[in-house]
Amino acid sequence: EMEITEASEDRRCLVCETPITAMHFGMDACRACSSFFKRVKLSGKKYNCRRGDGKCTITGGGKVSCRQCRFDKCQAVGLAYDGPLRVNKKPQEESPDPVDPVTFPSTSTESFLDRIGREFNTSIDRRRVQERIFLEECDATARLPHPSEEMYFTSYATSLRTYDYTILETWQFFKAVFPNLQSLTLLEQKNLFALYLPKFSLMEAHFRTRKIWGSVGHYLMSSVLICVDLRNPDSWVGKEDGGVNRATLIQSIEQYTHEQCSLIVPIMNRAQLTNKEFHATLALLLCDSGDAEEMPSKITVLLDDIQVEVIEELQRYYKHEMGLSDFSTRLGNLMTLTHTMRECAALFQEFFRTQVALFDLYTAQEMFKELFI
Repeated sequence: EMEITEASEDRRCLVCETPITAMHFGMDACRACSSFFKRVKLSGKKYNCRRGDGKCTITGGGKVSCRQCRFDKCQAVGLAYDGPLRVNKKPQEESPDPVDPVTFPSTSTESFLDRIGREFNTSIDRRRVQERIFLEECDATARLPHPSEEMYFTSYATSLRTYDYTILETWQFFKAVFPNLQSLTLLEQKNLFALYLPKFSLMEAHFRTRKIWGSVGHYLMSSVLICVDLRNPDSWVGKEDGGVNRATLIQSIEQYTHEQCSLIVPIMNRAQLTNKEFHATLALLLCDSGDAEEMPSKITVLLDDIQVEVIEELQRYYKHEMGLSDFSTRLGNLMTLTHTMRECAALFQEFFRTQVALFDLYTAQEMFKELFI
């Protein structure tokens, strides 16, 4: 068992610098870092550095950090665990937890990231068909001229009605790409999905916009076929929407959109994601799902294994397909992007509840309300 002794109030964890009030293993180490160290020692897992240079910053507060660098720092500051260890018959890197093994079904030619890409494209194809049928029956749309893409302008209220398709198809994608999560209860899966969906939608919208328009400037794709004109906020809200508060509603949406873009656009500009990196990010967004200390350990183990799988495949991709010897900057950008999307998801939750409370929106969006209220 961990040894816990009282520490002075001004002490900080030697690993992550979180303020502490007690010692663990006889060292100035927080409960999270000491528990992490013990868990790694017991499991015998070996991680790879996310950035590839062994110089990642170790953060506290429940934020996901590089596990290899965190473990190395635990050892560097002198943490030691002398209890019994599990004996592995054959040492192996990234060995699965013997209590709750995780397998990623694949063929000899399909990697985890390839499967994400395939399932994502299939999901988009289904959503495109569903949105097209809906928009053909809707009067409040206008076809936007584009040399190669089909897209439409419509009101904010109309575009919301297509989001049911997004929720249902993203749920199918979620189950197909992360089959190991089916070991959780349905409630646990839905709670993870509610955290994942806003990040997935924002990531997809910005990546799709950049693929079509080159940047997020005049336009932003809010769905597969619906485009928003960022220069004309008045077009976002129908004349009948918002009532006497229509101007306030427009201002609220405009402010929210500006805040999101100010956070996402700079890091997307730096990252310049390839398709493979985009698919990897769709998995990493799930792994950065909240305070690890507040989640059941069985969930954090599953998310850890997904993240390890993604990072390993990314490193192979950078080395063998992109020919990079130093990929720390690209990996670092991806991790920054996932943290940014988590912050943006929190903004979305606040925005959504404000829209419901002040403007009585989303009255017909039952799935929306079930997930986010």
